[in-house]
Amino acid sequence: MKTTHTFARPLIFSVVLLAASTLLISCGGGNGSGSGSDSSAANTESIKVFDKYTAPANLSSWKFLLSDGQTLKLNAGAVPYDLNSSLFSDYTYKFRAIYVPDGKQITYNADTTFDFPVGSVIMKTFYYPKAVSSDPAFIGAERNGHQTIQGESVDLTKNHLIETRVLVRQPDGSWAGLPYVWNDDQKDARLKTGGANVQVELVAADNTREQFKYSVPNAQACQQCHATANAGGNAILPIGPKARNMNKSYQYESGLKNQLVNLDELKILAGFPGLNNSPKNADWSDASQTLPERARAYLDVNCAHCHSTTGQALQSGLFLGFNVVNDVSASGKWGVCKKPLAYAGPGLPYQYDIQPGKPDESILAYRISHTDTEAVMPVIGRHVNHTEGDEMIRAWITQLPQAACQP
Repeated sequence: MKTTHTFARPLIFSVVLLAASTLLISCGGGNGSGSGSDSSAANTESIKVFDKYTAPANLSSWKFLLSDGQTLKLNAGAVPYDLNSSLFSDYTYKFRAIYVPDGKQITYNADTTFDFPVGSVIMKTFYYPKAVSSDPAFIGAERNGHQTIQGESVDLTKNHLIETRVLVRQPDGSWAGLPYVWNDDQKDARLKTGGANVQVELVAADNTREQFKYSVPNAQACQQCHATANAGGNAILPIGPKARNMNKSYQYESGLKNQLVNLDELKILAGFPGLNNSPKNADWSDASQTLPERARAYLDVNCAHCHSTTGQALQSGLFLGFNVVNDVSASGKWGVCKKPLAYAGPGLPYQYDIQPGKPDESILAYRISHTDTEAVMPVIGRHVNHTEGDEMIRAWITQLPQAACQP
């Protein structure tokens, strides 16, 4: 496939980038020192890293993920990870992994995204557990409310790969996002900078079915969610790799271990203060944790990348980050009795982002439970409603102390 790039640059800059690209391509780690996987089962070739101008047409050229059509594995040097609470993406499962060049380290941050060195790669593969589809034109997918599966491989006899999103740290320190769509034989994926649509049929436990077009975002759409530091500007950042999201145990092939401890022991995480000094998000699906903790975690991972003082939804005045929603004194900032600033709303009885005690009158609950273009939130990446998440947020709003909001 021929990939057309729209980046205009002068000849001198092209020469500089070519030299930087050569540096990136040669920095693949060959000794597996940063691996959480069984290197004996991995490819003998090292992971390769490309910049956005030299990104190959086939995902297999990165040597990061290895697929024979039966099993998807990580190459040596790639470290799998998971999040306490994950962004909802039309009920997909996710297989996440990072790569850090040999001799380099990630810098720990307590509140913000970790600082990755140049040449680092983050890959997130979206897939569905297979279900029998009533329509051969659709991919049959099980509709499960929350992913519990971890590990260092994906069984492709039971799961169907949809896409892999690649974030790579560029020579100038910026991040580039590249979307790859998996072929029907599940052995490789093709770069689709213009995005793609995939026909999916979700099958619930009671055999009810929902057909929709799953959207693979184009390369430019990355900044709609990932431009988290400059109010929707050009620069993007990873969203998931934060201390509070990664402070959890993972089932590696070598055994169960906390992910932050694992990165520290692998010598690829600098400045780790220990678990006792690291924040931790709740698992929104874990009913044993408090409802406010679960709601805060869900809103943080699903909404705060835009709804923050530096995100694309800055002008809404609605801030849903981890620290804001945890501050009872700042309840107006996270929507309580707050009138919307950038949304006309569905009309009465919806007047406030959150009407405490009344989810049926709260715009927040309305927008996360609708899929029509004018109401859907988040604005991209969701085509079906997350029933389980919606019910949890409604329960949280219901238990908020009722108050008479001022008109």
